[in-house]
Amino acid sequence: MKLQNPEEIKIFILYLMERIGYPLSYTDIGSIVIRDGVTDYFAFFEQFDDLLRSGHVAEVDENGDPVPGLPRDDEETADPAKMYVITKSGKLIADTLSENVLMAAVREKSYLSAMRHLSLEKRGAVADQSFERDGTGYIFRCSIRDKDVQALEVSVRVDTVYQLNRMRLNFDENPDVVLRGIHAILTGNVNYLFEN
Repeated sequence: MKLQNPEEIKIFILYLMERIGYPLSYTDIGSIVIRDGVTDYFAFFEQFDDLLRSGHVAEVDENGDPVPGLPRDDEETADPAKMYVITKSGKLIADTLSENVLMAAVREKSYLSAMRHLSLEKRGAVADQSFERDGTGYIFRCSIRDKDVQALEVSVRVDTVYQLNRMRLNFDENPDVVLRGIHAILTGNVNYLFEN
């Protein structure tokens, strides 16, 4: 699905910014919006500029607080060196219109693609793990807390110390890959694993 309508593109930008939920650079916003070909860079540039002028997106300072004042019509608006957030009015639009305008498959695919682009570290997510003895094996637990939500919480029983240590090491080095892998398996995006 390729969005052509300017209003749909604006809703798409606002939807992704709201789902991500923290300040992003102009470059990161552009990357996640055009990543899956739902729109192109020029359409993104025009519509983001309009969202900024209309107050649905705002520049933030180094503390993450919105910078007051809208850009004038004769000013350059988006700056690759600055950070931006969705405003209350932008959130209202994203909340009320994204489900009606954007197909569920496009919303979900684009959000997952954005999460792949934005690493857990960059998002400020916290990955944690623990284990305990369970009879002749071990219970391995891992979790990822992303902002104010629990993004992942898994418990797995393993039979050997070797398996336990492999899981611990892999999760410690690649928590974002583990999260994406679990998403892919549960959504059926890797059904080839189930073929005989």
